[in-house]
Amino acid sequence: FPSHDTATGELEWDGFYIFNNNFDYIEQITDYINSLLDAQEKGDLDYSLCIMWDSVGSVPCKMTYEGKGGKQHNASVLADKIGMGINQRISGSRKSDSKYENTLIIVNQPWVELPDNIYGQPKIKAKGGESIWLNSTLVFLFGNEKNAGISKIDVQTKGKKIKIGNRSKVSVLKNHVNSLSLLEGKLMVTSHGFRKMKTPEEEKQSKQDYLKEHWEYIKENM
Repeated sequence: FPSHDTATGELEWDGFYIFNNNFDYIEQITDYINSLLDAQEKGDLDYSLCIMWDSVGSVPCKMTYEGKGGKQHNASVLADKIGMGINQRISGSRKSDSKYENTLIIVNQPWVELPDNIYGQPKIKAKGGESIWLNSTLVFLFGNEKNAGISKIDVQTKGKKIKIGNRSKVSVLKNHVNSLSLLEGKLMVTSHGFRKMKTPEEEKQSKQDYLKEHWEYIKENM
């Protein structure tokens, strides 16, 4: 939970988690993830782990960081470190005889591959090569393939318009859990999480509920 220092403006967080933002390149991150899994195997972290990486597309490999590489080197490192390494350890924890059940959640930045002919369709591609996509069990896309697919959610108060969140399309691009895929849904994205808004009725209710629960936060920050 956060505590706010009014003198410095800094936020301090306290909770059952480890936060690490001290990375310059991919290999440092994958080494750190492996160190957590090693500690788990030794019994020093005696519980299942949920590891969240935000975002994989914003960090270069060591060679690129030092000015000696490029996109292909980033992709190669991800293929080795994730595809041939960490993914095997995460998947192995899902076996019935495993003491722990670990999960890796990755936020990635997509880009659009343009069609090579006038009849083709644009394709969403993951930044950093195909390794993350190929080794993922469940993949969500927020927004559209051709454009952002996001619009603002505003409220009017005292003659002023205030943005409280975004509408975002969401779809399931890959599902190896039960093979079902939601081709097009919609979410309200706020500073406090997601809310339902697939129908106009859901959107109206979610907006009302959000304002009721977080009006003091909105007033304080405005």
